[in-house]
Amino acid sequence: MNQVKGFTISIIIVLVVFVLTAVSTGILMGYIGFWKKPFIGAVAAFSVVVTGYISAPNHKQVACIVWFIMGALGAWFLAGDSFYPEDHEHAYQLSYIPLLSTYSSGFLAVLICLFWHKQPK
Repeated sequence: MNQVKGFTISIIIVLVVFVLTAVSTGILMGYIGFWKKPFIGAVAAFSVVVTGYISAPNHKQVACIVWFIMGALGAWFLAGDSFYPEDHEHAYQLSYIPLLSTYSSGFLAVLICLFWHKQPK
């Protein structure tokens, strides 16, 4: 029962962190004037994987990999058809940059978590 409670709390924490990082990154990138989608995806993916690893009560390595896979599937649907911004020379053309930045950031987070887990305590 304690594991179910721990993982339920972990899921809630990860979802809250996802929303907070996505919104704050979007606001920051809008203020700076950068293309939002690649940065939102990258920061959100990294934070979801790391938060899932840290907040998992046990099986932390499996938890970070599961969060990466779930995030990759979610990113596939959320990023969907991404287009270059209107002020870009390839404006309104299909781009995979947001999806690739999201996947690469999430994968980097998985590697960091797995390396972090193997460090002697």
